[in-house]
This record gives sequence, C-alpha cells and structure tokens, in this order.
Amino acid sequence: MALTWEPRWEPYLVNYAGIRIWTCRDKITGMIACPICINAAVECLNKVNKEKGLTGSRYSEGENTYFFSERDLILHIRAHYRRSWKRARAKVRLLGEEESGE
Repeated sequence: MALTWEPRWEPYLVNYAGIRIWTCRDKITGMIACPICINAAVECLNKVNKEKGLTGSRYSEGENTYFFSERDLILHIRAHYRRSWKRARAKVRLLGEEESGE
C-alpha cells in the first residue's frame, strides 16, 4: 500500500463547451490537472515546448488542483480569471484612494 501518489502524466486535450485547452491527465487514475496550478507546460507538455524553446518552473506540492471531469476543470479555470480580475480591481481602488488622500 502506497501512502503517496506519483502521477504519470500524459498530454490531454480538454474539449468542453467549445473550449479547447491542453493540459495533463494521469494515465492511471484519469485525473485531469489544472494547467495553471501545476504549470502543464513543464509537467507534461514539455516535448512540444522544447521544440518552441519555452521553459518554466515545476509546480509546488501545495498548489495542485485535480479533477475527474472536464466541466469541473473549466469552472476552476474561470475562477482563476475571476480571482485575478478582482485583485486587479482592488489594486485600482487602492491606488485611487491613495491619490485622492494626497
């Protein structure tokens, strides 16, 4: 019995609701990884990226997110976008308050 999970990644094309995204999928469990959280460009798509001269860093253990369905992955990626948009809006508000206070 193993206490850890060592994924065996393979490139995987998610095609859901007209959205197509390349990411990694574990060959054994079928779990689909978020390409943003694990940096799919390095983990499983590196063969394609080496040809293009692209590099990146490996993922850290605490920031990984995996899914069993393509729908859940797409919803998670949309959440990445919403979080970054909210952070950008918060920065604009803070900058606006600082400028008006001076």
